[in-house]
Amino acid sequence: MATTNGLPTLKIAFEAAAAAVVSRTKKGVAAVMVRDENAQGVYSISSTLFIPSGLGEANKAHIRTAFQGSDRGEPSQVVLVVIATGTSDTTALEAGLKLLEAYSIDYLAGPPDVTEDELDVLNTWVLAQREQYNTVKLVRPYLTAGSDEMGIIELDETGLANKDGPVTAAAYCARLAGIFAGVPVSMSATNVSMSELTAVTPRTMLEQQTAINNGKLIFVHDGLQAYIARAVNSLTTIPDKGNEDWSKIKIVEGMDLIRYYLRNTIRQSYMGRYANTYDNKQLLVAAIQDYFQYLESAGVLNPGQSYAQVDYDRQLEWINTQGVSTTNMSRQEVLEYQTGSWVFIRCGGRLVDAQEDFEVVFNTL
Repeated sequence: MATTNGLPTLKIAFEAAAAAVVSRTKKGVAAVMVRDENAQGVYSISSTLFIPSGLGEANKAHIRTAFQGSDRGEPSQVVLVVIATGTSDTTALEAGLKLLEAYSIDYLAGPPDVTEDELDVLNTWVLAQREQYNTVKLVRPYLTAGSDEMGIIELDETGLANKDGPVTAAAYCARLAGIFAGVPVSMSATNVSMSELTAVTPRTMLEQQTAINNGKLIFVHDGLQAYIARAVNSLTTIPDKGNEDWSKIKIVEGMDLIRYYLRNTIRQSYMGRYANTYDNKQLLVAAIQDYFQYLESAGVLNPGQSYAQVDYDRQLEWINTQGVSTTNMSRQEVLEYQTGSWVFIRCGGRLVDAQEDFEVVFNTL
Protein backbone atom coordinates (compact mmCIF):
# COMPACT_ATOMS: atom_id res chain seq x y z
CA MET A 1 0.00 0.00 0.00
CA ALA A 2 1.37 3.39 -0.95
CA THR A 3 2.48 5.68 1.84
CA THR A 4 1.16 9.21 2.05
CA ASN A 5 3.22 10.20 5.08
CA GLY A 6 4.38 13.74 4.71
CA LEU A 7 1.99 14.73 1.92
CA PRO A 8 0.84 17.91 3.71
CA THR A 9 4.46 18.90 4.28
CA LEU A 10 5.33 18.41 0.60
CA LYS A 11 2.27 20.39 -0.51
CA ILE A 12 3.06 23.22 1.88
CA ALA A 13 6.67 23.26 0.73
CA PHE A 14 5.63 23.65 -2.91
CA GLU A 15 3.13 26.37 -1.99
CA ALA A 16 5.95 28.21 -0.25
CA ALA A 17 8.18 27.72 -3.31
CA ALA A 18 5.50 29.13 -5.61
CA ALA A 19 4.98 32.09 -3.30
CA ALA A 20 8.73 32.70 -3.34
CA VAL A 21 8.69 32.95 -7.14
CA VAL A 22 5.68 35.27 -7.15
CA SER A 23 7.07 37.46 -4.37
CA ARG A 24 10.32 37.98 -6.28
CA THR A 25 9.19 41.64 -6.44
CA LYS A 26 12.10 43.77 -5.26
CA LYS A 27 13.83 40.79 -3.67
CA GLY A 28 16.62 39.91 -6.06
CA VAL A 29 20.28 39.87 -5.09
CA ALA A 30 23.01 41.66 -7.02
CA ALA A 31 26.70 40.85 -6.59
CA VAL A 32 29.39 43.44 -7.25
CA MET A 33 33.16 43.04 -7.35
CA VAL A 34 35.69 45.79 -6.64
CA ARG A 35 39.45 45.95 -6.11
CA ASP A 36 40.78 47.55 -2.95
CA GLU A 37 43.83 47.34 -0.71
CA ASN A 38 41.56 47.24 2.32
CA ALA A 39 38.55 45.25 3.60
CA GLN A 40 39.08 42.32 1.24
CA GLY A 41 36.46 39.58 1.53
CA VAL A 42 32.73 39.05 0.96
CA TYR A 43 29.96 41.14 2.51
CA SER A 44 26.20 40.65 2.24
CA ILE A 45 24.78 44.13 2.74
CA SER A 46 21.19 45.34 2.71
CA SER A 47 21.89 49.06 2.69
CA THR A 48 24.57 51.52 1.63
CA LEU A 49 25.02 52.22 5.34
CA PHE A 50 26.82 48.88 5.63
CA ILE A 51 29.41 49.46 2.91
CA PRO A 52 32.79 48.77 4.58
CA SER A 53 34.22 52.05 5.80
CA GLY A 54 37.79 51.09 4.90
CA LEU A 55 37.15 51.10 1.16
CA GLY A 56 38.26 53.91 -1.12
CA GLU A 57 35.72 56.61 -1.91
CA ALA A 58 35.56 55.66 -5.61
CA ASN A 59 34.70 52.09 -4.68
CA LYS A 60 32.06 53.23 -2.21
CA ALA A 61 30.42 55.38 -4.89
CA HIS A 62 30.55 52.48 -7.34
CA ILE A 63 28.87 50.11 -4.88
CA ARG A 64 26.10 52.63 -4.18
CA THR A 65 25.04 52.47 -7.82
CA ALA A 66 24.05 48.81 -7.37
CA PHE A 67 21.54 49.85 -4.70
CA GLN A 68 19.76 52.42 -6.88
CA GLY A 69 17.53 49.99 -8.75
CA SER A 70 14.75 51.65 -10.72
CA ASP A 71 11.12 52.73 -10.44
CA ARG A 72 10.32 48.99 -10.71
CA GLY A 73 12.19 48.03 -7.56
CA GLU A 74 15.55 47.77 -5.84
CA PRO A 75 17.64 44.73 -4.93
CA SER A 76 17.05 43.32 -1.47
CA GLN A 77 20.77 42.80 -0.97
CA VAL A 78 24.09 43.46 -2.60
CA VAL A 79 26.77 40.83 -2.12
CA LEU A 80 30.02 42.76 -2.23
CA VAL A 81 33.24 40.97 -3.16
CA VAL A 82 36.40 42.97 -2.44
CA ILE A 83 39.44 41.49 -4.16
CA ALA A 84 43.12 42.40 -4.15
CA THR A 85 44.37 45.13 -6.47
CA GLY A 86 46.35 44.38 -9.60
CA THR A 87 45.27 42.98 -12.97
CA SER A 88 48.40 41.19 -14.15
CA ASP A 89 46.60 37.86 -13.83
CA THR A 90 43.18 36.52 -12.77
CA THR A 91 44.24 35.07 -9.41
CA ALA A 92 42.47 37.67 -7.25
CA LEU A 93 39.26 37.47 -9.25
CA GLU A 94 39.23 33.67 -9.13
CA ALA A 95 39.69 33.77 -5.35
CA GLY A 96 36.76 36.17 -5.05
CA LEU A 97 34.55 33.95 -7.16
CA LYS A 98 35.43 30.98 -4.97
CA LEU A 99 34.16 32.88 -1.94
CA LEU A 100 31.03 33.90 -3.85
CA GLU A 101 30.03 30.27 -4.40
CA ALA A 102 28.60 30.21 -0.88
CA TYR A 103 25.98 32.84 -1.78
CA SER A 104 22.77 32.74 -3.80
CA ILE A 105 22.78 35.64 -6.23
CA ASP A 106 20.80 36.69 -9.29
CA TYR A 107 23.07 39.12 -11.16
CA LEU A 108 26.83 39.59 -11.01
CA ALA A 109 29.01 42.48 -12.19
CA GLY A 110 32.80 42.22 -12.30
CA PRO A 111 35.21 44.98 -11.25
CA PRO A 112 34.74 48.34 -13.01
CA ASP A 113 38.21 47.89 -14.56
CA VAL A 114 37.66 44.24 -15.50
CA THR A 115 40.14 42.84 -18.03
CA GLU A 116 39.46 40.63 -21.03
CA ASP A 117 41.09 37.67 -19.30
CA GLU A 118 38.89 38.24 -16.26
CA LEU A 119 35.80 38.39 -18.44
CA ASP A 120 36.68 34.95 -19.78
CA VAL A 121 36.96 33.66 -16.21
CA LEU A 122 33.66 35.28 -15.26
CA ASN A 123 31.92 33.72 -18.26
CA THR A 124 33.25 30.27 -17.41
CA TRP A 125 32.35 30.57 -13.73
CA VAL A 126 28.80 31.78 -14.37
CA LEU A 127 28.08 29.06 -16.91
CA ALA A 128 29.42 26.43 -14.49
CA GLN A 129 27.16 27.80 -11.74
CA ARG A 130 24.17 27.71 -14.05
CA GLU A 131 24.91 24.08 -14.91
CA GLN A 132 24.27 23.46 -11.21
CA TYR A 133 20.88 25.23 -11.53
CA ASN A 134 22.03 28.34 -9.69
CA THR A 135 20.29 31.56 -10.73
CA VAL A 136 23.31 33.81 -11.34
CA LYS A 137 23.48 35.87 -14.55
CA LEU A 138 26.55 37.88 -15.55
CA VAL A 139 26.26 41.54 -16.57
CA ARG A 140 29.38 42.47 -18.51
CA PRO A 141 30.61 44.79 -21.27
CA TYR A 142 30.41 43.58 -24.86
CA LEU A 143 33.81 43.23 -26.50
CA THR A 144 34.44 41.89 -29.99
CA ALA A 145 32.16 38.84 -30.08
CA GLY A 146 28.98 37.97 -28.24
CA SER A 147 28.87 35.19 -25.66
CA ASP A 148 25.63 33.80 -27.14
CA GLU A 149 24.41 32.64 -23.70
CA MET A 150 21.10 33.40 -21.99
CA GLY A 151 22.91 33.63 -18.65
CA ILE A 152 25.21 36.40 -19.89
CA ILE A 153 24.05 39.97 -20.56
CA GLU A 154 26.39 42.15 -22.60
CA LEU A 155 26.22 45.94 -22.49
CA ASP A 156 27.38 47.44 -25.79
CA GLU A 157 27.81 51.12 -24.97
CA THR A 158 30.87 53.25 -25.79
CA GLY A 159 29.31 56.69 -25.50
CA LEU A 160 27.96 56.76 -21.95
CA ALA A 161 28.29 59.92 -19.90
CA ASN A 162 26.83 61.48 -16.78
CA LYS A 163 27.22 64.94 -15.25
CA ASP A 164 30.77 64.08 -14.17
CA GLY A 165 31.93 62.90 -17.57
CA PRO A 166 32.37 59.64 -19.54
CA VAL A 167 31.30 56.32 -18.02
CA THR A 168 32.63 52.98 -19.25
CA ALA A 169 30.32 50.07 -19.95
CA ALA A 170 32.27 47.93 -17.45
CA ALA A 171 31.75 50.48 -14.69
CA TYR A 172 28.03 50.72 -15.45
CA CYS A 173 27.42 46.98 -15.12
CA ALA A 174 27.04 47.23 -11.32
CA ARG A 175 24.22 49.72 -11.83
CA LEU A 176 22.54 47.32 -14.27
CA ALA A 177 22.95 44.33 -11.95
CA GLY A 178 21.04 46.28 -9.31
CA ILE A 179 18.34 47.27 -11.79
CA PHE A 180 17.78 43.70 -13.00
CA ALA A 181 17.80 42.30 -9.46
CA GLY A 182 15.08 44.75 -8.45
CA VAL A 183 12.64 44.14 -11.31
CA PRO A 184 9.69 41.89 -10.33
CA VAL A 185 9.26 38.61 -12.17
CA SER A 186 5.97 40.01 -13.53
CA MET A 187 7.76 42.94 -15.24
CA SER A 188 10.70 43.41 -17.56
CA ALA A 189 13.54 45.93 -17.52
CA THR A 190 12.70 47.13 -21.03
CA ASN A 191 12.27 50.91 -21.02
CA VAL A 192 13.67 51.34 -17.50
CA SER A 193 14.97 54.89 -17.31
CA MET A 194 18.38 55.99 -16.03
CA SER A 195 18.08 59.69 -15.37
CA GLU A 196 21.73 60.12 -14.38
CA LEU A 197 22.95 59.43 -17.93
CA THR A 198 23.35 62.50 -20.11
CA ALA A 199 24.56 60.65 -23.21
CA VAL A 200 24.51 57.16 -24.72
CA THR A 201 26.05 55.66 -27.85
CA PRO A 202 24.37 57.35 -30.83
CA ARG A 203 22.64 54.87 -33.14
CA THR A 204 20.11 55.05 -35.92
CA MET A 205 16.89 53.11 -35.45
CA LEU A 206 18.21 50.41 -37.80
CA GLU A 207 21.48 50.21 -35.86
CA GLN A 208 19.53 49.88 -32.62
CA GLN A 209 17.45 47.03 -34.02
CA THR A 210 20.52 45.28 -35.40
CA ALA A 211 22.35 45.53 -32.08
CA ILE A 212 19.39 44.09 -30.16
CA ASN A 213 19.00 41.24 -32.65
CA ASN A 214 22.70 40.48 -32.15
CA GLY A 215 22.20 39.98 -28.42
CA LYS A 216 23.52 43.36 -27.29
CA LEU A 217 21.99 45.35 -24.45
CA ILE A 218 21.86 48.98 -25.53
CA PHE A 219 20.42 52.28 -24.34
CA VAL A 220 18.46 54.96 -26.17
CA HIS A 221 18.09 58.62 -25.24
CA ASP A 222 14.95 60.53 -26.16
CA GLY A 223 16.41 63.95 -25.36
CA LEU A 224 15.05 63.84 -21.82
CA GLN A 225 16.23 60.53 -20.36
CA ALA A 226 18.16 57.40 -21.22
CA TYR A 227 16.30 54.08 -21.35
CA ILE A 228 17.09 50.40 -21.75
CA ALA A 229 16.03 49.80 -25.35
CA ARG A 230 15.13 46.13 -24.88
CA ALA A 231 16.09 43.90 -21.93
CA VAL A 232 17.87 41.12 -23.80
CA ASN A 233 20.70 38.74 -23.00
CA SER A 234 23.45 37.65 -25.40
CA LEU A 235 21.65 34.53 -26.69
CA THR A 236 21.27 34.60 -30.47
CA THR A 237 21.51 30.91 -31.38
CA ILE A 238 18.23 29.41 -30.21
CA PRO A 239 18.57 25.72 -29.17
CA ASP A 240 16.57 23.13 -31.11
CA LYS A 241 14.11 22.70 -28.25
CA GLY A 242 14.26 26.33 -27.18
CA ASN A 243 12.20 29.43 -27.85
CA GLU A 244 13.18 32.84 -29.18
CA ASP A 245 11.96 34.44 -25.96
CA TRP A 246 14.87 32.80 -24.14
CA SER A 247 16.82 35.84 -25.36
CA LYS A 248 14.79 38.04 -22.99
CA ILE A 249 16.08 38.73 -19.49
CA LYS A 250 12.57 38.53 -18.01
CA ILE A 251 11.87 35.07 -19.39
CA VAL A 252 15.22 33.66 -18.26
CA GLU A 253 14.70 35.16 -14.80
CA GLY A 254 11.37 33.34 -14.52
CA MET A 255 12.87 30.08 -15.78
CA ASP A 256 15.72 30.35 -13.30
CA LEU A 257 13.48 31.05 -10.33
CA ILE A 258 11.09 28.19 -11.10
CA ARG A 259 13.92 25.71 -11.66
CA TYR A 260 15.73 26.88 -8.53
CA TYR A 261 12.74 26.58 -6.21
CA LEU A 262 11.51 23.39 -7.85
CA ARG A 263 14.91 21.72 -7.44
CA ASN A 264 15.46 22.93 -3.89
CA THR A 265 11.96 22.01 -2.76
CA ILE A 266 12.36 18.46 -4.08
CA ARG A 267 15.74 18.20 -2.40
CA GLN A 268 14.55 19.54 0.95
CA SER A 269 11.05 18.04 1.17
CA TYR A 270 11.03 14.90 -1.00
CA MET A 271 14.47 13.39 -1.55
CA GLY A 272 15.05 10.40 0.70
CA ARG A 273 11.69 10.82 2.45
CA TYR A 274 9.53 8.48 0.35
CA ALA A 275 9.64 4.91 -0.93
CA ASN A 276 10.20 4.98 -4.70
CA THR A 277 6.81 3.60 -5.72
CA TYR A 278 4.63 4.67 -8.61
CA ASP A 279 2.05 6.11 -6.21
CA ASN A 280 4.67 8.21 -4.49
CA LYS A 281 5.96 9.43 -7.85
CA GLN A 282 2.39 10.53 -8.58
CA LEU A 283 2.38 12.31 -5.24
CA LEU A 284 5.32 14.40 -6.46
CA VAL A 285 3.65 14.95 -9.84
CA ALA A 286 0.50 16.22 -8.14
CA ALA A 287 2.51 18.57 -5.92
CA ILE A 288 4.36 20.00 -8.94
CA GLN A 289 1.07 20.46 -10.81
CA ASP A 290 -0.35 22.39 -7.84
CA TYR A 291 2.84 24.46 -7.82
CA PHE A 292 2.40 25.35 -11.49
CA GLN A 293 -1.31 26.12 -11.07
CA TYR A 294 -0.43 28.60 -8.33
CA LEU A 295 2.05 30.27 -10.68
CA GLU A 296 -0.57 30.33 -13.45
CA SER A 297 -3.10 32.05 -11.18
CA ALA A 298 -0.44 34.61 -10.21
CA GLY A 299 0.32 35.47 -13.84
CA VAL A 300 3.82 33.97 -13.86
CA LEU A 301 2.93 31.04 -16.14
CA ASN A 302 0.43 31.09 -18.98
CA PRO A 303 -2.85 29.44 -17.89
CA GLY A 304 -3.56 25.96 -19.24
CA GLN A 305 -0.09 25.26 -20.62
CA SER A 306 1.70 23.83 -17.57
CA TYR A 307 2.11 20.10 -17.01
CA ALA A 308 3.89 17.49 -14.90
CA GLN A 309 4.01 13.73 -15.43
CA VAL A 310 6.11 10.63 -14.88
CA ASP A 311 8.48 10.60 -17.87
CA TYR A 312 7.52 7.52 -19.92
CA ASP A 313 10.44 7.83 -22.34
CA ARG A 314 13.06 8.01 -19.59
CA GLN A 315 11.41 5.17 -17.69
CA LEU A 316 11.51 3.03 -20.84
CA GLU A 317 15.15 3.92 -21.51
CA TRP A 318 16.13 3.11 -17.90
CA ILE A 319 14.38 -0.27 -17.96
CA ASN A 320 16.15 -1.21 -21.19
CA THR A 321 19.54 -0.30 -19.68
CA GLN A 322 18.82 -2.89 -16.97
CA GLY A 323 18.65 -5.63 -19.60
CA VAL A 324 14.88 -6.04 -19.18
CA SER A 325 12.78 -6.59 -22.30
CA THR A 326 9.99 -4.04 -22.66
CA THR A 327 8.55 -5.53 -25.86
CA ASN A 328 5.42 -6.88 -24.24
CA MET A 329 5.02 -4.15 -21.61
CA SER A 330 2.03 -1.83 -21.75
CA ARG A 331 2.54 1.90 -21.26
CA GLN A 332 1.13 1.66 -17.74
CA GLU A 333 3.45 -1.22 -16.88
CA VAL A 334 6.41 0.88 -17.99
CA LEU A 335 5.23 3.81 -15.88
CA GLU A 336 4.74 1.61 -12.81
CA TYR A 337 8.04 -0.27 -13.16
CA GLN A 338 10.29 0.02 -10.10
CA THR A 339 13.26 2.20 -11.06
CA GLY A 340 15.61 1.78 -8.12
CA SER A 341 16.40 5.19 -6.64
CA TRP A 342 15.66 7.08 -9.87
CA VAL A 343 12.60 9.30 -10.28
CA PHE A 344 11.97 10.54 -13.82
CA ILE A 345 9.60 13.50 -14.09
CA ARG A 346 8.86 15.63 -17.15
CA CYS A 347 7.29 19.03 -16.52
CA GLY A 348 7.04 22.45 -18.08
CA GLY A 349 5.02 25.53 -18.88
CA ARG A 350 5.16 28.85 -20.70
CA LEU A 351 6.23 31.99 -18.91
CA VAL A 352 4.15 35.11 -19.41
CA ASP A 353 6.04 37.92 -21.13
CA ALA A 354 5.69 41.63 -20.33
CA GLN A 355 3.94 44.15 -22.56
CA GLU A 356 6.75 45.64 -24.64
CA ASP A 357 5.44 46.00 -28.20
CA PHE A 358 2.34 47.99 -29.04
CA GLU A 359 0.28 48.76 -32.08
CA VAL A 360 -2.44 51.32 -31.58
CA VAL A 361 -4.65 52.47 -34.44
CA PHE A 362 -6.47 55.80 -34.14
CA ASN A 363 -9.35 56.35 -36.52
CA THR A 364 -10.61 59.88 -37.03
CA LEU A 365 -14.40 60.27 -37.11
